Amino acid sequence: MSTIHNSYEYYEGNQSLLSMLNKKKTGNKLINQIIADNETAYKKKMESMGIYTDSSKDKYSNVAKASDSLLDAIEDVTKEELYKVQEGKEYDKSPLLKSITNFVTAYNNEITSLNNCGGALNQEFAKEFKTSFTANKDALEGIGITSDDDGKLTINQEKLSGAPGNKLKTVFGDNSGYIKSVTASVDPINDILGKVRALRSSNYNSKGIMF
Repeated sequence: MSTIHNSYEYYEGNQSLLSMLNKKKTGNKLINQIIADNETAYKKKMESMGIYTDSSKDKYSNVAKASDSLLDAIEDVTKEELYKVQEGKEYDKSPLLKSITNFVTAYNNEITSLNNCGGALNQEFAKEFKTSFTANKDALEGIGITSDDDGKLTINQEKLSGAPGNKLKTVFGDNSGYIKSVTASVDPINDILGKVRALRSSNYNSKGIMF
């Protein structure tokens, strides 16, 4: 389990106690100190992930948008009709090449948004994306797609255009191990960010103080 998921389990496991203490905040110095200490600990934990401060709202909102766009691009590039040759017609690869280009653009936007967010959120998922590429490196490079040092993908358009349809389907088709791996990395991102929003909104007391 990732460090991020462990952090949420730790935090959520303490919600009942913290909520009870916060409701009983009536001037008792000991209770107030416990709340203050937990507020500080929570803030540090969230800041370490790059997803706590008000200034980070736009950053992880951009991550969520980039994730949605990448999932849309994955749905598009895996469509079976892109790989079918219509009877009596010459195979037109251009729609598939456009979908692959859109996937790479969406993928790179996801990497950029994670980099901008920073913290453990970036570290965890950047590692997963890199692992997905490395596991499928030969197949990807075989059709003209490489990865640079920051994890972004680059297309050799000439090599991609010259790649046979069956090779493109192996990498980007519905049964592609690479696509399944990327999808498995993207899916949890919005779930995690959704939990963050829920925790942020539910952990303000009547005075607007987050603990």
